[in-house]
Amino acid sequence: MIIRELRVNNIRPYTIYTAPLNPGVTLILGRNGTGKTTLLESIHYLLQGTSFKGRDRDMIAHTAARANLLLTDAAGVERRASLEILPDDKLKKVFTVEQKTTARLPAKYRAPVVLFEPDELRLLSSSPQRRRQFFDGILSRLYPQYATALSRYQRVVLQRNELLKQQQAMQPASWDAQLFAWDIKFTELADVITKLRNEIVRTSNGRLSELYSSMAGSRHSVATTYQSSPSSNTYAQTLLRHLEQRRHADAMHGYTSIGPHRDDFLVSLDGHPASESASRGEMRTIMLAYKLLEVELQRRVYGSNPVILMDDVFSELDSTREQQLMAALKDHQTIITATDLRDELKINASIITLTS
Repeated sequence: MIIRELRVNNIRPYTIYTAPLNPGVTLILGRNGTGKTTLLESIHYLLQGTSFKGRDRDMIAHTAARANLLLTDAAGVERRASLEILPDDKLKKVFTVEQKTTARLPAKYRAPVVLFEPDELRLLSSSPQRRRQFFDGILSRLYPQYATALSRYQRVVLQRNELLKQQQAMQPASWDAQLFAWDIKFTELADVITKLRNEIVRTSNGRLSELYSSMAGSRHSVATTYQSSPSSNTYAQTLLRHLEQRRHADAMHGYTSIGPHRDDFLVSLDGHPASESASRGEMRTIMLAYKLLEVELQRRVYGSNPVILMDDVFSELDSTREQQLMAALKDHQTIITATDLRDELKINASIITLTS
């Protein structure tokens, strides 16, 4: 998909605003607080059906109860969305795509998007949960079946944890039987999740070093390690056995202590943990390498280039990395926000300048 124009009404700071978009690179420039990120958020909402900034309802301007969004592609086809806060304070969402109206954006109507936002930089130095969310996000955008398995798995974890807490209130035989049934479902879904996580790690390790080195202008090694417990060639059988062995200890704590929801991903740069040795510029370059990898994978899966959205991407990058990133993006529709850029980076881009 190539987007020709975005229109928004009552979205955050905008009463009415129209943004023409270049088939190549569009730069949205302006001071902090002028609404640069809001335009990326609006595009993401129309293409993926959700905000990346927080609650969807928070996209509506404070002075309004209803907001409207319209995206027109290069062929003149429109994609619409509205958000409305009803008198009972519930949020009503409506999407219109291909003349069909839905309350949610179905997977078949979602368009491929690759998003870079500064908060993701905490991937390397933050919690295992954030790292899981990052890789789960990539896999969910690539494979709808992964998103389905992950959602079902998360519900099973909640159900299993509730049952663990009821050990003292139930007959032992009944508790064991019910827990075993949940363990079977847990193991089946965990097996699907870990297989695809291992696959994305293998894929990334085959490309990340090259993508990173191209932006850095010198040769480097970037590798990802998936730390899964249990780690076994017979994962499903081993996990089921461990769940049974740990069930009484888990019941005492009230939660499931093993499985994909407890796993982690570690990233290294030139053989050292990136969280300990990488500079902020190097961390940003690692994240951009992941994003460029996702562009390649989405193109392979969907058969077309994704729209690339990059928020404040150039901070802490040196001129070599800036130029190499722009070169990597030149064949894709890319919308980039920044407070300002060097003139050399503006040559082959359309520019939207926002003022307060």
